[in-house]
Amino acid sequence: MVTIATDDIDGNELWWLATGPGSWGSRPVDAQTAETSLRGHFVFAEETSKRAGLRTPQLGALHAILAYRSTEQTEAITIVLPTGTGKTETMLAAYCHSPARTLVMVPSDALRTQIATKFVALGKLPEFEAVVGDFRCPSVLVLTKAPLTEAAVDELVAPANVIVATAQVLATCSAKVRSRLAAACARLFVDEAHHEAARTWRAVVDEFIGKEVVQFTATPYREDGRHLSGKVEYAYPLRLAQKNDYFARIDYQSVVELGDPDRAVATAAVQRLRDDLAAGLDHLLMARAGSVARAKVLIKLYQEIAPDLAPIRLDRRVVAATREKRLTSLLDRTSRIVVCVNMLGEGFDLPELKVAAIHDPQKSLAVTLQFIGRFTRTGKESLGNASAFVPLQVAGIDERLRRLYGEDADWNEVIRDLTEHAVGGAKERSEFEKGFGTLPHEIAMRSIHPKMSTVTYQSSSPLSWTPERIYDLFEDRLLTTQLGINNAQSVVWWVSRETVPVRWGEFSSFNELVHHLYVVHVDDAGGFLYINSTNKGSMHEDIAQAIGGADVSLVNGETVYRILAKVQRRTPTNVGLLDSVSRNRRFSMYVGQDVLQAWKGDAATKMKTNIFAHGFHEGRVVSFGASRKGKVWSHEQARDIHDWVRWAREIGPAITDTSVSLDSVMAGFLLPHPATERPPHVPLAIEWPYQITATLSETRTVSYQSKSFSLLETEMRLTDHSETGPLRFQVVTSDWALDFEFVFHPDGPPDIIPLGDDGEVTTRNSTISLAAFLTQHGLLVTFADEVVLAEQGFLLKLDRGKYLYPKDDVETPSWNGINLRRESQGDERDPTSIQHRAIELLSAEADWDVIVDDDGTGELADIVCLRSHGEKLYVLLAHCKYSSKATPGARIGDLYDVCGQAMKMNRAKSMPEQLVRRLLKRERKRQKQGKNRLIKGDLKELAVLVNEARFRELDVTVAVVQPGMSASKASEDMLALLGATDRFLTETYQMRFRVLASI
Repeated sequence: MVTIATDDIDGNELWWLATGPGSWGSRPVDAQTAETSLRGHFVFAEETSKRAGLRTPQLGALHAILAYRSTEQTEAITIVLPTGTGKTETMLAAYCHSPARTLVMVPSDALRTQIATKFVALGKLPEFEAVVGDFRCPSVLVLTKAPLTEAAVDELVAPANVIVATAQVLATCSAKVRSRLAAACARLFVDEAHHEAARTWRAVVDEFIGKEVVQFTATPYREDGRHLSGKVEYAYPLRLAQKNDYFARIDYQSVVELGDPDRAVATAAVQRLRDDLAAGLDHLLMARAGSVARAKVLIKLYQEIAPDLAPIRLDRRVVAATREKRLTSLLDRTSRIVVCVNMLGEGFDLPELKVAAIHDPQKSLAVTLQFIGRFTRTGKESLGNASAFVPLQVAGIDERLRRLYGEDADWNEVIRDLTEHAVGGAKERSEFEKGFGTLPHEIAMRSIHPKMSTVTYQSSSPLSWTPERIYDLFEDRLLTTQLGINNAQSVVWWVSRETVPVRWGEFSSFNELVHHLYVVHVDDAGGFLYINSTNKGSMHEDIAQAIGGADVSLVNGETVYRILAKVQRRTPTNVGLLDSVSRNRRFSMYVGQDVLQAWKGDAATKMKTNIFAHGFHEGRVVSFGASRKGKVWSHEQARDIHDWVRWAREIGPAITDTSVSLDSVMAGFLLPHPATERPPHVPLAIEWPYQITATLSETRTVSYQSKSFSLLETEMRLTDHSETGPLRFQVVTSDWALDFEFVFHPDGPPDIIPLGDDGEVTTRNSTISLAAFLTQHGLLVTFADEVVLAEQGFLLKLDRGKYLYPKDDVETPSWNGINLRRESQGDERDPTSIQHRAIELLSAEADWDVIVDDDGTGELADIVCLRSHGEKLYVLLAHCKYSSKATPGARIGDLYDVCGQAMKMNRAKSMPEQLVRRLLKRERKRQKQGKNRLIKGDLKELAVLVNEARFRELDVTVAVVQPGMSASKASEDMLALLGATDRFLTETYQMRFRVLASI
């Protein structure tokens, strides 16, 4: 049996082992004696089937640390060990192998106590015979109070071999005190190092520059996008941790109960706990609450469901003495259930926690994986698999977590996939960085965020790779005295320091100092050399020749514009023109609406020097710019050099693809025209612009007469479909409708005014009138003839011929017995309605999981069919329209509204979660009112599919159902309208289009 003795030193405590292997008795002699006694007494005692010892991941991590020491590196390293594989024992072994005064930084008081206890007795190392002979355990200073002076630091650390402190305590120290503490220590161990990028942690780590710094974590990435400073030197895969029984299997159950999810989760979790106890398993249940208020509600629920299991509540509002008493009842099993709010956190070692009731799931992947780790610890035979019960989530969760919360998911596999993806991502970036045999010391590479831009070179002979020639080329202009060179992936970067004349005068006595970043990548396989630089005054031919060889040539001229072929429905926002004749106006730049001038009159014959455009590519919004000089760029910004390299590799093949016609590139632009008057076209659809719909939330609402709705619940509805007359529309909700009109101006974008009463839009910070909000943000109006009124107040029209939708592609099912003038089936499901017949037809086409009649104000579509298969979620959105006459004909007016509704479905692909979640919300509301619009499936199945919408690949088809149209009689204008609708859906978000009509 071991006994730990303590002594108070100025409010802090010195701990030492009083009895047990390596004990000191009444008092340690001094710190040096412990270090001397441990030297040479460490043994690499490996675990075997016959004896306990250091596990494979612990030995692997230890050898990685020793290799790091042998090279005398000064940069921090990171060791990634999944929960349960033994980070602390690895830390102890690394200390015992080469004992020296060590500071251990931890995130919490509980972990400080736990780590200190381990160091005092060296954990299980004596039991493993990993430390042998006549040794003494280290004395440990538990730093709970910041020393005030450097002299106080000297007094505190003198008797200590190991100092354990939280980052919070170290942060309260003055800079001089922190520096003195670091000077007294040979190394720094950082536990739970994913906190390390935080400012308080960095302040401590920075004090150890030039010394050994080893960071330990199970999750080597941060949710805020910042990186750990240290290279990932060793990462033990989670799949091996599970295979080798270091990481317990988790049986996951998603609880789908939309009425009372808390009771459903609690009931299921308690039943699992009872089953485990009946099977002789020593298990405990933890219920997670997101707040103290929630915990108070949940503890009453658990006390009602399982009073015999004595549920307790632990959170910061509970006084310390009561918390300690309640924790003891958990440890001695008087209680079997604990409701927690951010308690029993990182590093808390209680393997018996095996049933998790996650009432309020975390929105952060890193936090969730830390939470999961508490239940995956393995131990004695009385411990079985862990279980987790989670309410099905349909909103507000990081999309990487959705697979964790999926119905019937094998959470064991899911966690593995997510963790290895996260670790793999960090490791891929780390491997890229480790490939740099040399790195500048002046600048941290991960602090560099290059713009997505490049110039591209090719060579008539194989490209060379001689980055060292940059030293001669730049000579004394280098800020980074050493180049960052990755020979494995042919990447080099550096920063220059150059003097240039000031821009506001002519002086010989002083200059401006500027710094430029340069990144160069040679893609051997593709045959391209890429250069990124903040120095825009050159195409950097000298750099290309120095690194790639004398035969390199810049890819420039009009060929560079081929990059724009990647952009569908491309809209130019900046165009530069060069006039080779006029000396007075040799160069001109056209921006926004004015870019139209670059294609008109004399300007059309001038040379285009640069073009920037945005549009769509592979179903997503993209932007690219190209210059005749050879530069290609995007508005994106790389997270780091690794990101830029991956982006740049796509440029060379695109701009040298001779199968792309430059004429087709130039002819494929949507050219903006100022909307100075009401467009002479038939309006088809009106909707919120993308930047509004992509950021809609429940906090942004529109109100009228004290009845409020989120903007996503509103519907924009055109008043008529005339080519002339006022352009009017309504903002419609289930309770009210307000009328508005566009007012056009000759010298600016249109205003939107109310025709009668106005509403109010409320955001987090302000309240303004609905008309003012509409004018401020603009609306997107789609017209016939492929004309769009953009939210900025200009018109876009593709300069191309009409596309006639093929008559043979029009589907002509039987409409016998259907009233062509009755569109909706209603709650009574009228069998003579168009919608009822359409449901029959579409239902028979595939084995849909869910079919919803969503007809009504704010609908997603009249009919929504959903089916998951493999990695895809198939969605069919059908819009029905009644006929203006009782018999089919060639009436284009019957198509305007339904084609407009179809065009608005581009949102279903661009923001599927919000739109499909609205479908669930609308159906839940209907069912609470005693109505049911589910034709197939139930609310539970719909909730599952909504949950899957973000992480599955969405395959969307949009159908218009208009039996009032006769396919055989359809006019050219009707087919052109259908063709424009088809083009629009295909070219924006790659959706298929169908037409159901009469013969």
